[in-house]
Parts: sequence; C-alpha cells; structure tokens
Amino acid sequence: MKVSSKKIASGVGWVAVSSLGNQGLRLVVKLVLARLLLPEHYGLIGMAVVFTNFIKMISEFGMGAALIQRKEEELTEDHYITAFWTNIGVALVGYAITALVLSPVAVWFYDEPVLSSLLPVIAISIVLDALYLIPKVKLSRQLEFRSQAIINIVAVVIAGGVSIYLAFVGWGVWALAFNSIIVSVISGILYFLQVRWVPPISFNKPAFMGLFSFGGYVLIERIFYFLTNNIDYLLIGKLIGSKALGVYTLSFILTDTFRTKVMNIFNKVLFPAYSSMQSDGKELKKYYLGVVHLNANILIPIMVIFIALAKPIILVGFGEEWLGAVNPLRILSLSVIIHAISGTVSTVIKSTGRADLIVKINALLTLLVTVPAITLGSIWFGIVGAAWGVVIYKTIGLLVYQHYIQKIIGVPFIELLGKVFKPALASALAGTIAYLWSVSTDLDGLVVLIAGGFFIVALYGIYLKIFEKQLINKLTAMVKRKK
Repeated sequence: MKVSSKKIASGVGWVAVSSLGNQGLRLVVKLVLARLLLPEHYGLIGMAVVFTNFIKMISEFGMGAALIQRKEEELTEDHYITAFWTNIGVALVGYAITALVLSPVAVWFYDEPVLSSLLPVIAISIVLDALYLIPKVKLSRQLEFRSQAIINIVAVVIAGGVSIYLAFVGWGVWALAFNSIIVSVISGILYFLQVRWVPPISFNKPAFMGLFSFGGYVLIERIFYFLTNNIDYLLIGKLIGSKALGVYTLSFILTDTFRTKVMNIFNKVLFPAYSSMQSDGKELKKYYLGVVHLNANILIPIMVIFIALAKPIILVGFGEEWLGAVNPLRILSLSVIIHAISGTVSTVIKSTGRADLIVKINALLTLLVTVPAITLGSIWFGIVGAAWGVVIYKTIGLLVYQHYIQKIIGVPFIELLGKVFKPALASALAGTIAYLWSVSTDLDGLVVLIAGGFFIVALYGIYLKIFEKQLINKLTAMVKRKK
C-alpha cells in the first residue's frame, strides 16, 4: 500500500518534534554537565560506548529494519514474536561478552582501570533497548510518530534531570553513565504501555530466515558504518588519551548529533515510505531530491554558525578548559555539510532491497579510506588530524554513493548539487561576515555569540524569504494541514 504525502508530512512533523525537542533537551543537559564535569569524564564515556554501542547494534540483528521494509501482506505475528526473542537472546549474550570479555580488553587497550566497572554498567542498556524494539517498530510501520515523540522527550527530561543531580553531588563520570540506562528504562515502560504487546515464548525458523535474509545485510552494513564512525574514538583514546578524546567528543556531539537527529527525522519516516514506493523510480527521485533540498536548508546554516562562531560557542557554553574543541568543531562541521549533500542516499538504496550494495560500499570505504585517513591524521596531527580524516572519508563516500544513486533512481551529480548550491552560498556569505566581525571585535564572548548568531540567522532568513518561497509555502501548508 502506497503511503500518502499527508501521512509522510505528518510523520516528518512528529519525528521533527521528537528529534528537535530531544536534541534541544540533550544539549541543555550536556551544557550543564560540561560545566560540572571535566573533559576526562567525557573521554572515559567515549571509550566505553565504542564497545557497548557496537554490541547494542549487533543485538538488534537487523530485525527492526527487516520488519519495516517487509511488505504488509508478507508480514505475520510470527515475524514480530521471532524478532523479539531473537533480539533478547542476542542482547543477553552481548551483555555477557561485554562484561566478561570486552571490559578487560578495554582496560588493556586504553590503560584505564575504571573501565572495568564502567562498561558492565553502561552495557545494561543493551538488554533494556532490546525489550522495546518491536513495540517501536510496530509504531513506525504505522507511521505513528506522535507517541514516539512524547515517549522520547519524557525519557530525556527524566534522565537529564537525574544526571545533572548526580553530577552536582559529585558522581563524576557515573552521572553520564547512568543517563543512558534511565532513558532505556523510561522508554521501555512507556512503549509497552502504548502498544500493550506481550509476546508468547515462541520461535519460528522460517520467519527468522525470512527476516534475516534482509536483516543480515543491514547488520553487516551497520557494522561497517559503526566502524567507520567510531575508528576516530578508538584511535584518539588510544594514541592521545581520555582528555583529548573528551574534547573531540564534545566537538563530535555538537556537529554530528545535529546531523543524525535531522537525518533521522527523515530516515525514520522515509524508510517505510520509500519501501512502499520502491517500484516507482520517479516517485523515489522526487522525494529524495526534495529531502536533500530541505536537509541542506536546515543543516548547512547550523554548521556555518558552528564554523564562524566556534570559539565563543565553546568559551560561553563550556568554559576555557574545552578550548581545544574549537578547531575540531569547525572541521567536523565541514564534514557534516559534505554529508548533508547526499541526503538520505543510503535509506533510498536500502528501501529498494539493495542492502547488500550498502554493505559492499561501506566495507570498501571503511577499509580503504576511513581507517587510513583517520589513523594517519591522528598520528601526525592529533585530534585536528582525525577531524580532517573524517572530512576525507565523507567526501569520497559522497562521490561513491552518488555514482550508485544515479544508477538506481537516475539522479546525476549536477542535479544533486543544484539542490544545495544556493543554501550553501547564502550560508557561506553570512558565516564569513560573522566570522570576520567576531575576530575583529573586543566585545564579550556572549555578546559576540548572540550578535553573530542573530546576524547569520537573520541574513539566512532573508535568503529564505526571497529565494525559497516554494519551500516555505510547502512547509506552511504542511503545518496548516497538521493543525
């Protein structure tokens, strides 16, 4: 059944509420925690989550994506039940491996004894997240994102409040560690209350094989994607230490978190939507280019603010001990702009059933580009070199993915660039003027940040009003229909 534009717009709206509300709240929490904690604390968490997030990703086994991608007439209750118990079983095994094997490995690799107790605690969320994956999938298949938005925001508010309290009373790195556990507990309770689905103990081998035939490729693709996006954490933590990793982590959180949240607004809705129109190339192309254009108008101006006003952002928001994050923040912001050009390209390819193609692309990019670029960058230039390594692999990845997206849905590179050229040019102009003013004035950092940010936003607003009338009218119409 083809998903209507109205349903997609509604889904995008609610995922936007969830992601942007989530992101705003998380940034407030991180701002407060950065004032209460040290870069070393963030660095230790960065070391730990490389291991726990890897196991968490594997424990999902690609089942969530396989359930969403599967056509309605091919899906039965056995598929949901089998996926649930598969995820629980793998998650329990993953937790045991993390606590018994990966904890001592992490201590040896980073030479940080505290990881022996930190990893088993953080890894609890591996099992907790597996518990509510299927209720979440059921809501996503229905494009029911209103409930998910409310659940996500409630969980973040409660967990953020507890973490800030723990940091204030001196719990240090543990204030960060318990944050993810609290989010998982609250989310699990609320998802089951919303869906009210309790699976019987059952396992259907044909259902498992049917899901794993697609989910297996998704799993392998995610493994390579994970390695690509976490090799910098591994290398910086190993080669430079927890303080440098904490500084780099802050830069990465500010930039890549914006990218992932904005992209997730589209990916969560458009994966099931794209899957419903997978046989209609023209429809796929239209939606893909539209998302790229909207993506560029959101992400590029935000990243330009980070590039132009990096120093006052770090000084005002986090303090002088975080000043080492200024240059990585600028470089990683550039990497996000490059990534934004390709939009939801992997989601388009995956929705057509070509998860195997994404696996091959990510495998080659990880082994031939990502690992060498970030390794050499870290060894030669520290965290700044690692950040430039990220820019290199994002650039090459853009070109490779574009080659295949042109083959699959017929989008030439020049047409793709046409969707981002004007937003990029307008943002660059506003950012250059704001940066030149910020380095030439002696005003207080807070004044520079507010004035510079206001100038970029105002100038870009003028651009939107003059050159993006059609986009603004579409978004306005969506809001009116939603109301």
